[in-house]
Amino acid sequence: MKRAALMIIALIIITSCSKKEVKVQPMESEKARAVVEMLQKLKDAYVKKDVDGLRSMMTPEGFKAITPTMRKFDSSDLKLAARWVDIKDDGSIVVSTSWDGTWKYAGQSITEKGTAMFLFTGAPLRLDSILRDSPFIYP
Repeated sequence: MKRAALMIIALIIITSCSKKEVKVQPMESEKARAVVEMLQKLKDAYVKKDVDGLRSMMTPEGFKAITPTMRKFDSSDLKLAARWVDIKDDGSIVVSTSWDGTWKYAGQSITEKGTAMFLFTGAPLRLDSILRDSPFIYP
């Protein structure tokens, strides 16, 4: 009898400890990850000079505001690192990033770095504006 009771207790302990708890990610976490991935896609489209790719990830107002300030370059090495993601009550998202880049144009190399803030709005989220220190205005 004691042996059977010990076996039952051992089985209960083993089965209760073996379950892996599945943690559900908050919706905000998924939104933040999606926006950071979109920001990297924007950067890749900029480096490749893919205007249609940029247009597809921006609001019409954002595209009209940002593209006139873009300058020509032969090649670019741009790195963006998201530092802070702020999800607003109205559904918009502000991403603070640090960036550094090197642009080559007409035989010259220009290196710059800074901190930018990108505003994403709408559903699906699209870049609406760059609030601070755009990396897309160089060289």
